[in-house]
Amino acid sequence: MGSMSFLLLGMMYFIIDVKQWWGGQPFIYPGMNSILVYVGHSLLGFYFPFSWELGVQDSHWDLLFQNLWGTSLWVFISYLLFRKKFFLKI
Repeated sequence: MGSMSFLLLGMMYFIIDVKQWWGGQPFIYPGMNSILVYVGHSLLGFYFPFSWELGVQDSHWDLLFQNLWGTSLWVFISYLLFRKKFFLKI
């Protein structure tokens, strides 16, 4: 997994910074408020809009959907904060 993440980082660096084929959205928005997203997920990650109780799990699709939903909500929240020009700094 470490080597795969290193290759992905290298590809993203080449595509975004070197060739400028892509602006990096939606990764920019959570990156501007990364502390707020991290703390918000730590405090609220187990509550309703971000996760819910799953019944019988026959496959991993339920967990995949739940995690994609939670990630999408945090990206949307960070996008709204980016539009309002609110940046949490330490």
